[in-house]
Amino acid sequence: MSLFGAKQLKAVAVDIGTSSVKVLELNRKGSRYRVGQFAIEALPRNAVVERGINDVEAVGAAVRRAIKRSKCKRKPAIAAISSSHVVSRTVQLPVGLRESEIEEQVMIEASQHIPHPLEEVNLDYQILEAPEADGAHIVKITACRKEIIEGYTMVIESAGLQAAVVDVDSFAVERGFSFVTAGMSDALKGKVIALIDFGEVTTRLDIFVDGAAIYDRDHSFGGRILTEIIRTRYGISSEEAEAAKLSGDLPENYREDLLEPFKATMAREASRAVEFFVSAGRGYEAVDMLFITGGCTRIEGIADVVQLHTGLPTAVASPFSSSGIQASAILQQQSPLLLKACGLAVRGAG
Repeated sequence: MSLFGAKQLKAVAVDIGTSSVKVLELNRKGSRYRVGQFAIEALPRNAVVERGINDVEAVGAAVRRAIKRSKCKRKPAIAAISSSHVVSRTVQLPVGLRESEIEEQVMIEASQHIPHPLEEVNLDYQILEAPEADGAHIVKITACRKEIIEGYTMVIESAGLQAAVVDVDSFAVERGFSFVTAGMSDALKGKVIALIDFGEVTTRLDIFVDGAAIYDRDHSFGGRILTEIIRTRYGISSEEAEAAKLSGDLPENYREDLLEPFKATMAREASRAVEFFVSAGRGYEAVDMLFITGGCTRIEGIADVVQLHTGLPTAVASPFSSSGIQASAILQQQSPLLLKACGLAVRGAG
């Protein structure tokens, strides 16, 4: 098991979120992919807390149910940990070193740059494609504390799978987002593109330039706020409120009194996140376009509301929007939930 892992691998993606588990299997033919198996299972509240496994048994059971429903036959699995748990450093190494020499140099560099004892972390590295003009390879060293990795491997193994790779969510999002913007590379060249993921308890902003992620930040806001508003307003349990939110089985005044104000709050959060990036002193004075994803983006008309508040061209990000990944019409309706899962599944398509 590693953070980067083998390049050629047949595996199922297991995307463990705060409120659900998604399993997704892609099959590759040339440069294109087709969805093989898919299922989603809800998680009990607090099974995942602060992007870490809090209840291995509950999460493992959800993964088992999802694997059974999806009828997936692959045993190797790829999961992702939050980049907030990961330390990454980029170093230069001379070209021409043998693999054993590279590993030795990586350990030396890691001991200097990783702020944890090396015996307490899982460590991996990746040599980036092109060497620098001065004859040095750029090597990315990535480390995560062992107890974080172990939580995910225990879940995977308890579901009867093999933990082949534990990826980093920011890497998976970057791969998944490449399918959203496929065919738009000329129009987006040099542009600053924002991706906002409205999750259950956290909203995440990623910034891309020419397809590469240059910035990410989590903000404390998510769909659970609407669930709690519904619970309080109608005097029902959190579970009942969540079910009603998803089904739309709510009184007539719900849309005007609760949903529309929540949409406006989402838009303000998006605007605030973008403004924070612009003011962060990264050398970018503006964002050119905004994509939104996550469960909350299935709310009707939300892209228009966000665009109105931010003043940015806004669209819902779908990894199935190009011909790069073929999916059924039913699965395409779930596309706002599957960006990261697609980024993981691409690694497991062989």
